[in-house]
Amino acid sequence: MLQYTSDFLKHSTSLSTDFTEFVKKLPLYNYLEPVFSKDLYQEAIDKLTKFTRIIHLGTGGSSLGPQALYSVTDAPSREFIFFDNIDPDALTVRLRNVDFSKTGLLVVSKSGNTAETLVQLATFKKIYDDKNLKLQDHLVIITQTDDNALHTFAKNNNIVVVPHHNQIGGRFAVFAEVGMLSGLLMGLDMDAFRKGAQDALTAFEKATRSCPILEVACFLAKSKAHPVMFPYADKLKLYSAWFAQLWAESLGKKNESGERFGSTPIQALGATDQHSQLQLYLDGPQDKFFTFLEVEQKIDFDVVNLNIDHPAYKPLRGHSLQELLKAELHATYETMRAHALPLRLVTVPVINTYYLAQLMLNAVLETLAVSIIWDVNPFNQPAVEEGKVLALKFLNDKNSNLYKCVNE
Repeated sequence: MLQYTSDFLKHSTSLSTDFTEFVKKLPLYNYLEPVFSKDLYQEAIDKLTKFTRIIHLGTGGSSLGPQALYSVTDAPSREFIFFDNIDPDALTVRLRNVDFSKTGLLVVSKSGNTAETLVQLATFKKIYDDKNLKLQDHLVIITQTDDNALHTFAKNNNIVVVPHHNQIGGRFAVFAEVGMLSGLLMGLDMDAFRKGAQDALTAFEKATRSCPILEVACFLAKSKAHPVMFPYADKLKLYSAWFAQLWAESLGKKNESGERFGSTPIQALGATDQHSQLQLYLDGPQDKFFTFLEVEQKIDFDVVNLNIDHPAYKPLRGHSLQELLKAELHATYETMRAHALPLRLVTVPVINTYYLAQLMLNAVLETLAVSIIWDVNPFNQPAVEEGKVLALKFLNDKNSNLYKCVNE
């Protein structure tokens, strides 16, 4: 299991019993209870495992969860290329030298009406058509089966559809179809991923007053500190990106009385961001909470001696990359602690799907606990919907003041 070491002022709370009952009623909790069988996705797997490369189309939670999964494996069964944006320059550059005859396409959108994903699909349909390849032979879609735009396209073109759970939103869907199918296609141990999530739930249910998840949630809710996710492992960088969406989109809300809540998730990477952000953290506003992620087991990489007698190199002689990384982590942690900054250290035994699932599930529980304290709905995103409506209006009204302003 993950190990938590905390250095912050703990608040007393009576949330535990009520919150545990709340969690047990969630669709995600019920989804994780049964034994998992990949037979649910067999048709999709049979179609896409024929290819050496998968292009993954989706945005937000439809993409960040699978990206976090992909980043933890050293040798995926097939290459994944993620397109989570609609920048035509980036798309053009990244598709150079792609053999589309050997490339499958996985398209993900819970609503099936996401503008960016629909345009992505239309773009790739043209690419496959121009190369005289049958799109239906290469494509699988994950979406709700409620006659949304993606589902309608799939029905009209005989495309394999994996039904998206209609009560598990995109930023939580790494535990459902979105993560499970992608992980299986990557060759990851998704039984272990599911077991990691289940074990994290069990540990939470058995915890007493000293539950580290609730302690952090109460601190973050009462202090409104901005959470900084600080992994000292490149493989967890995309976990931080997934966490940032989970936190921001779940908690940046108004409650029923119109009071605004939220804090800004910040991504940092050790040791890189010691050179770009640490100055702010130490001498800037004391409005942040730091989560350091340490990985115990890393590759033992021998370092060749530079054979120079220089004061900048002498302390490094004879030490490995892992030793230096660990020293920098603990030095940064202790420096922050000396500055009385609130922080915690999460020790991950090794990076794999089991422990990634524990990190993710615990992050979900902390986010939900804060939402209860703040009395905001963690499952919707009303402000995002406003922007989507305006974007479509902008597209269809080129005489609007917005369009004129942009092009003046």
